[in-house]
Amino acid sequence: MKFKFPENRKKEIFLSLIIILSGNLFGAGMFLWENRNSHVHSLPRKEYGLGSYEKTLTASTSESTAEIQVTVEEQQYSQSQIEEHLKAASEFLTQWFKSNVSSQNILNKDLDFPSQVPDNPAGLSWSTSSPEFLSWKGRLGEDIPSEGVSVNLRCTISIGENETVWEKTIMVTPPSLSEAELFEKAIQQEAENITDEDSQEFLLPSVVQGKEVTYRQTGGQDSWKICLLSLFLGLGIFPLAKERERQAEQKRFLQMQKDYPDIVQKLILFLRAGLSIRMAVEKLAKDYLVRKEEEQNVIRYAYEEIVKTWGEMEGGVYEKEAYERFGRRCGLAEYKALSVLLVQNLKKGNQSILELLEREAVCAGEERLRRARIQGEEASTKLLLPMILQLFVVLIILMVPAFISFF
Repeated sequence: MKFKFPENRKKEIFLSLIIILSGNLFGAGMFLWENRNSHVHSLPRKEYGLGSYEKTLTASTSESTAEIQVTVEEQQYSQSQIEEHLKAASEFLTQWFKSNVSSQNILNKDLDFPSQVPDNPAGLSWSTSSPEFLSWKGRLGEDIPSEGVSVNLRCTISIGENETVWEKTIMVTPPSLSEAELFEKAIQQEAENITDEDSQEFLLPSVVQGKEVTYRQTGGQDSWKICLLSLFLGLGIFPLAKERERQAEQKRFLQMQKDYPDIVQKLILFLRAGLSIRMAVEKLAKDYLVRKEEEQNVIRYAYEEIVKTWGEMEGGVYEKEAYERFGRRCGLAEYKALSVLLVQNLKKGNQSILELLEREAVCAGEERLRRARIQGEEASTKLLLPMILQLFVVLIILMVPAFISFF
C-alpha cells in the first residue's frame, strides 16, 4: 500500500522535514568541529599582571582516561624586557615632571601624581620627604613658609621584585592666591586678632587693609520664593475661577435637565385644565416663588428662567419673543425644543401643543431613566476604590497574624 500525504498538509510536512534536517546537519557539524578542536597541545597564558587561571582537561592514554586540572601561570618578562619597561617608566615620569612643574623646579599648586604608565606593566608608588608641605597625594600643606621649602619627591617604579627609584628635588612655595582669596585671608587673620579666645562671638573687622568693610549673610533667603509663589498663586486664580464657572455651569445644566420632565408634565396638566400657555407659564412661576419662599431660597435654575419669562411678558415683551429668549437663556437642547413648541402653539392652538408635549414628556422620561442609570454606574465606580482598599485592609488583618505565628 502506497502512503500518500494529505494535500492540505504537504507544505507543513515539507517545512518540518527541512527544519529537522537542517538542525541535525548543524549539530553534526558542531560535533565534528568540537572533537577536532578538543585536542589541545598548549594553553594560552594571560599577560603579565592579569594573574593565573585553572583549566580542566581530559587526559587519555592507551590504558586509561582521567580528568585533570592544570594551572596556567601568567606571562613573565625577561630581565631585558623588565629593564626596558623600567627605563620607559622613568622617561615618562621625567616628561610628566617637566610639563607640570616650572623650569625653576618651583611648585605652588597641587600635583596629580600618575598611578600608572600607559602601555607599561610597571607599578608606581609615591612619597615625599616633607608630607606636611607636600603630601603623597600631591596636595600642598597650609603652613608653607613664604620663602619656600625644599622637598624631595620620590617615586618607586616596580615590576614584580624588580624596582627602581625616580627622584626630583623641588621648591614648594605657598600657592598663588587671587585678590579675592588674599582679601578673605586678611579678613580671617584680622578677625582672629580682635576676637578673644573666651568670647562667645566671632568678631568681624570693620576696617581691613585701610578699607571699610560691611558684611551680610548669603544663602537661606526665601523672599524670592515667596514672590514666585505669590506670582503662581495670582496667575492660578484665573484658571481656578474659570474651572469654578465651568463646574457651576455644569451643575446648572444637570439641574435643569433633571427638572425638565416635571416642567413638561406640569404644562400638560395646566393645559388640560383649560389654561392657556401664558397662564400656565404664570402658574409655574408663581408656584415656584411660593415654594422658594417656603424652602428658604432654594434655587431651581429652570424655574428661575420661567420667572424671568413671565416677568418679560408682564413687562410688555411679546409672548413669542419671550419664549424664544427663554430657550436661548437655558442653553440646553431640551428647552430650546420646548420654546419652539410654545412658539408653534401661538399659531396652531392648544390641541396641537398637547399632543407634542405628551410626546416630549415620554422622551424626557426615558432620558431621565437613562441619566439615572448612568449616575448609578458612576456612583458604583467611585465606590470601587474604597472597596478595594477595604479588601486590602482585611487581607492584611488576616495574613499578618498568620505570618507572625508561622515564623
